[in-house]
Amino acid sequence: MQRITASRHGQNPIASAGLAPAKPGPVLTVALQAMDLSGRRRTERQLLSLAVGQGTLPAWLEVELAGLQPGTTSRWRVGPRQRPLALVGHPHLPSNGLIWLELELLESRRPSLPGDGPSGCALISQAEVQALFERWNKALQSQDPEWVAHLYSRDAVLLPTLSDEPRTDHDSIVDYFSHFLQKRPSGEISQREILIGCNMVQDAGLYNFRFLDGSNAQARYSFIYVLEDGEWKISHHHSSLLPEASGS
Repeated sequence: MQRITASRHGQNPIASAGLAPAKPGPVLTVALQAMDLSGRRRTERQLLSLAVGQGTLPAWLEVELAGLQPGTTSRWRVGPRQRPLALVGHPHLPSNGLIWLELELLESRRPSLPGDGPSGCALISQAEVQALFERWNKALQSQDPEWVAHLYSRDAVLLPTLSDEPRTDHDSIVDYFSHFLQKRPSGEISQREILIGCNMVQDAGLYNFRFLDGSNAQARYSFIYVLEDGEWKISHHHSSLLPEASGS
């Protein structure tokens, strides 16, 4: 059986290249960064929200994460075939050869509410997931920050477009939208990928905001929705300006 080597902190734990993807399980929030072996060229730190078993991370890395506690930072030396998709083709990394992969597990959450499907998972279609964004976008038009914040789960994490401060409770989310809504934003998705798990949905891609003053902002986004009291709520929302947009 073919095997691959991933070295944590210079050690040599071994993961199998033939590992089957895990069933949809915990929703993870991770911070990911990579660098060449010299440490001189490195990527930006990326925040990712993902569901285990959906293929966002390589199977070997999901196995490694299963043994970590939130707040733990780990480091592996990996080859081109073991890199997460988010790093493939990155201009700051050698296309061939080994790199250092550094990852911090920020949060691990397992959806626990039963659904109405045959396996206990809530039934939801791609069109219904798209409608969740439209619900959020409509709330922006209301100019009511409390309405927008109501769409987020009780323990939601918001990493917003126009602020460096993470918002991790209802009051801080209301505070962000109190300022953001003053710009009269209207959002439109230009590219998206939807992944549906068990009582968990991920919607990620690119969107564009137009503001009352005629300006606009293009950003990458990810929404993680979970069932809370029988209603789909935003558990994690990450939004960051595109590099060319943030430099303009």
